[in-house]
This record gives sequence, C-alpha cells and structure tokens, in this order.
Amino acid sequence: MRSNASARVDFVQKFIDFYHRYENLNLKITFFLISLQILHLYWLTTDVVLQKIFGQSFFIVPKNLLPIFVVIDYIEIPALVSGIIYYAYSVRRNKAAANKSYLFLGMLAVQVIHIFWITDDVVYSSFFETSFVQLPYVLSWIAILIDYLELPVMADLFYKMIRNKRR
Repeated sequence: MRSNASARVDFVQKFIDFYHRYENLNLKITFFLISLQILHLYWLTTDVVLQKIFGQSFFIVPKNLLPIFVVIDYIEIPALVSGIIYYAYSVRRNKAAANKSYLFLGMLAVQVIHIFWITDDVVYSSFFETSFVQLPYVLSWIAILIDYLELPVMADLFYKMIRNKRR
C-alpha cells in the first residue's frame, strides 16, 4: 500500500510530465490569457489614469460595453494561475534562466495580491456604494502601477512563442 506522500509525488510528477508534453500549447494559452489584459490596461489608462491627470476620461468605448472589460479583468485570475505555473515550470526546466523566471514569477505574484486588494474594494463599493477600505492616494497609484507589471511578462511570453516557432 502506498503512502499519501508517495501518491502526492506521483501526482506532481504526472502533472509535470503532462505539462512538459504540452509545453508549447501551455505557452500559447498563457500568452493569450495574459495578453487579454491589454484591454484592461487600455481601460485603466484611458478611464482612470488619464482622468486623474487631466480631469476627463479618454475612454472611447461605449459605456454599455464596459461589462466586457470587467469580464476580461476577471480573466486575469486564470491568466495569473497559468503564468505562475508556466514560470515555475521554467525555473525547474531551465536552471540557467531561473533568475529571469523568478523575476517574472515575482511580477505575477504581486498581481495576485493586488487583484484581491483592488477587487474586494471595487466589489464592495459597487454593492454598498461606499468604500470598504480607504486607500491613501499614494497606495492607489502603486496599485495602479502594479497592473502594468504584466507588460514585461507579455513581452517575454511573446518572445518565447516567436523563438519556439523558429525551432
């Protein structure tokens, strides 16, 4: 009879083997999911950041399409899971480039913390028309800037896809 620890190790190894077998597909899925966040960053830049700076929104998409941007923002959760798994696997597979993978893992991990911090406040505000947490002005800008950490991850994933096509 096998122990629970042995069964867990087998499961992890099976997952790693599966991931390795479909690594290129996983890269493409991860890139697609994370790249959808470009639309969220467009909304964030034009409707939040530029409005704070210039006092008016530059968001040109009709407001009735805003729910699409909300859905895309929630796709960030599976995108982050996929990205974290991809870079954790990359650390294990390519020891020479582990530092770079750790950097991108860190950028994605900060996104996870940020997503719960901001999402909780936005959901609370929309349901109760009051803020659950009052963020100081500087922390609000830090939270916004954290969102842009996805851009280097997108660039790296895109580069890896191009590099894989050349092989």
